[in-house]
Amino acid sequence: RIQILFEDMSNSIVLEKLNRKQLILLLIANVILLSFYFLAGGTGPKPTNVMSRQANACYDKFQKFQRKNQPIDEKSCNNHIDITIDNPKIIENDVVFYFVFPSDKMPRLTMSRWFQWMIGVLEVKPLNDNRVKYKDAKITVTFKGGIFGRQSSYEEWSLVHPLEPTDTHNREVTCKNSEYDNYECSDMPLFELGNVFYNHYLINIQLPQRPGVNNQVPRLESLYVFEIHQNGGFSKIYIGQKTVMCPIVLIATLLYIRQVKKHDKTPLLLTKVISGFGFATVLYNLPLDYISLFCDVSFLRLWNDIVTGVFYACMAILWLLFIGEHRMDLDQRNKLSNYWKEITAISLTCITMFLLDIIDRGLQMGDPFHSLWATEGGQVAGRVMLIFSGCCAGVYTLGIIYLMVRACRSMSRKRSSLVNFGRVRRLYYEGLIYRFKIMIGGTVTCGVITVVMFILVNLNEMYYKWGKGTQAVDIYSGFLVGVAGLWNLYVLNILLLYCPVSNGELLMDEYETVEMVDVSDTVKVGGGHDALSTLTKPSVD
Repeated sequence: RIQILFEDMSNSIVLEKLNRKQLILLLIANVILLSFYFLAGGTGPKPTNVMSRQANACYDKFQKFQRKNQPIDEKSCNNHIDITIDNPKIIENDVVFYFVFPSDKMPRLTMSRWFQWMIGVLEVKPLNDNRVKYKDAKITVTFKGGIFGRQSSYEEWSLVHPLEPTDTHNREVTCKNSEYDNYECSDMPLFELGNVFYNHYLINIQLPQRPGVNNQVPRLESLYVFEIHQNGGFSKIYIGQKTVMCPIVLIATLLYIRQVKKHDKTPLLLTKVISGFGFATVLYNLPLDYISLFCDVSFLRLWNDIVTGVFYACMAILWLLFIGEHRMDLDQRNKLSNYWKEITAISLTCITMFLLDIIDRGLQMGDPFHSLWATEGGQVAGRVMLIFSGCCAGVYTLGIIYLMVRACRSMSRKRSSLVNFGRVRRLYYEGLIYRFKIMIGGTVTCGVITVVMFILVNLNEMYYKWGKGTQAVDIYSGFLVGVAGLWNLYVLNILLLYCPVSNGELLMDEYETVEMVDVSDTVKVGGGHDALSTLTKPSVD
């Protein structure tokens, strides 16, 4: 009864060398760190905040905004009007509505660059008149919009985006009679800014009146703008954890690559994918958000979408190869062509979502009032692209489930054949299968939580863009920060557990008793393969 030392082993990975006590300690450490992430995020405010402002109407007699793009606010307006009162002297085409954020009544209250982005949703509130009976209809609202910013109430307003005097935008809204005999119109997306550089923002909106334009719009009681932004407290927590984790994951990835080059002359396909996943996580954690604190840039929101998409793609490929390469009934390994169906689905999904983001959010960098979802045609095109990418994601999911079922079945069959092995060899391979199942469990957990978060975030995105047609979902800061922590811990565990190590002893439980047998050719592996591949070779070998 002795502890067996495998001094003649070829290269193996850390996962094979951990005994049960070390594995349990690693799991406990992960639970503690993940709990810290959730608690740290839970102490912060909600991820987003909403402010609503009612429009002030100004009679722009000299068409300062319409022709010269000059801002209209409380000081520059010489004639405030009440649009609910008939006034034959007022020309509707010269009425400009203005909104000030955060408030024109409290100049000390300011926006913050930590807000990161702003979204505006416009609500058209018709004037209810018992003498007029409106019909349910889809109405096209044409407007001219301008966004101005300034750092203090003593400065002049500066135009945030290029604006031509003839620039107009269309929005399609559905208006209908409610159960309380009120005529109501659906909300419509107004604007989206990729950063919040100024302390004060002024929104000007004009509804031009001419033949064929806004003739269907009912008489208005008022306009409301709901401004949505990311909370500054949440931004500090989220960006802070990215700042901490970026160098840690980078160092871990570089050390992993160094170990691979040191021990493996020809890295395996899975090894290359793990390295790529590490760099994708570094790219995801790269805190470029700090640029918005010093410069007026609008590309960061699009950039974050792109790097998040790259991260999702690398994670999906890693899951695919991680399960597929551990199948025990696979004759040919280390070939990307074995997974061409799933990788094609991943590629098509990423390309579709990238094009959708460029068409929508990319064009908003030059024109904040641009929206793919503003018209019925745009909504149809956007939904078709979303449905197509969803179908591709479904194909990938089915492929992953199929591979997982085959891997588990083949592993069960191989495990039943271990009874014919010597005791040392059987215990060794049973340990490998046990560790692999733990990694599968962690991968499935990470995947399920990632899918849930992706769905919840996109439900809120749809709510911001489509308004009352969808339902908002409350997402707490602890969940978002916790999921980000889960991703970082997952990649660090993959880099650690699948890191090649030098020849040495195979760690077993301290009081494990085994029979003394010759194991020199039992656990030997070649070409950089982990020892599990020995068990997974076809039976014809």
